Amino acid sequence: MGSWEVMKIRGIPLRIHPSWFLVFLYFTLSARDQFESLLDGQASVWNGWVIGALTSSLLFISVLLHELAHSFVAIGEGLKVRNITLFFLGGMANLENECPTSKGSFKIAISGPAVSLLLAFLMLLLSNNLSVSNIILSNLFKQVGSLNLLIGVFNLLPIIPLDGGIILKSLIWYFTGSKRAGIKGAIASARLISFLAIFIGILNLFRGNLYIAICFSIIGLFVFSSSKSQSQIIQIQKILSELHVNQVCSRSYRVLEDHLPVKVLSKYSSLNKANILNEEWILLCREGRWTGYVNEKILQNISVQYWDKKFLYEFSSPINELPSISDKESLWKAIIKIEKTNYGRLLVLSVSGLPLGTLDRVDIGKAVLKKIGLNLPDQLIKIARKDNIYPIGLNLFNIAQSMASSDLEKDQ
Repeated sequence: MGSWEVMKIRGIPLRIHPSWFLVFLYFTLSARDQFESLLDGQASVWNGWVIGALTSSLLFISVLLHELAHSFVAIGEGLKVRNITLFFLGGMANLENECPTSKGSFKIAISGPAVSLLLAFLMLLLSNNLSVSNIILSNLFKQVGSLNLLIGVFNLLPIIPLDGGIILKSLIWYFTGSKRAGIKGAIASARLISFLAIFIGILNLFRGNLYIAICFSIIGLFVFSSSKSQSQIIQIQKILSELHVNQVCSRSYRVLEDHLPVKVLSKYSSLNKANILNEEWILLCREGRWTGYVNEKILQNISVQYWDKKFLYEFSSPINELPSISDKESLWKAIIKIEKTNYGRLLVLSVSGLPLGTLDRVDIGKAVLKKIGLNLPDQLIKIARKDNIYPIGLNLFNIAQSMASSDLEKDQ
């Protein structure tokens, strides 16, 4: 289920996921029960609901301020913020690109926890000052202040994708000059914390604290899974940097002499395919020289009686109109270029500008999977080839985009 846009703050869309309403209801009920317990059942039901809703609203504002801090600092670093989304785990400021500098990345990451900890300090201070004059408001600010303290401290844990993991990555990046080293350091930190959490879980299991054991074990497994996912992304990024187009490309085009009649196109089985992604490129040549290309769909615009009287050169277009890429280009750059085309495919050119082959999503996906030791069955390749998609749902475009806005390709 998608999120809903509720408003814009300085041009940044604020979106709320339906799961957030469950959190809102939970904290409303929790605060209401605590309020009624505080007054020993003497408060009206209405007042309990009002206090509960107010507590949840302040928490909502606190999380929003946390994400706005990330967003405004990111804007100050020249980045564009797509939106802010609030969901059951908290919130997320979705940036269009990663920050290209270690200092900027550090400032963006630390701004959120800093705001949460500042809110916690102010609310707990206010709660302490109101403890005698207004016990209800004092308890309300104590609850929200404690939650902000929890949010701030939790986000400072050195685990990617938490703010603390990004802070650690940025610091290592700054002192080593390598973003890749920063990410690896943050991954190592996350794994250490995951093993520690699992160890505490096992220790509490032997002590008979089943609930605590389960909580720590789940946290440990979640963090370990997250660090493993980040490691896989790093591995794929390395592959995309090391592989070049000429190592991956295939030859998915035909070559015909341009003096042939257009009737020659009728023999190709792809003629009746409606999907532009599966149209075959027909390159034309004359006496060993490339002259252009035609689209086999031209037969649909010519009466059958003229198929022998019309020739391919009459419908030829320049080859340079086809989306192309150098055979020496890195694979991650090819991915970005492919996604900007209507065909989902590139013509591969030699240094001298001559066609050498073609490159599509399936070619790239097969090469990446092979590098990580996974050879897919032919049936899965055929399915991916039919729709020209990355095999088994590989999200290579997002990985390539992150490489485009970073220095990762320089860290090889």
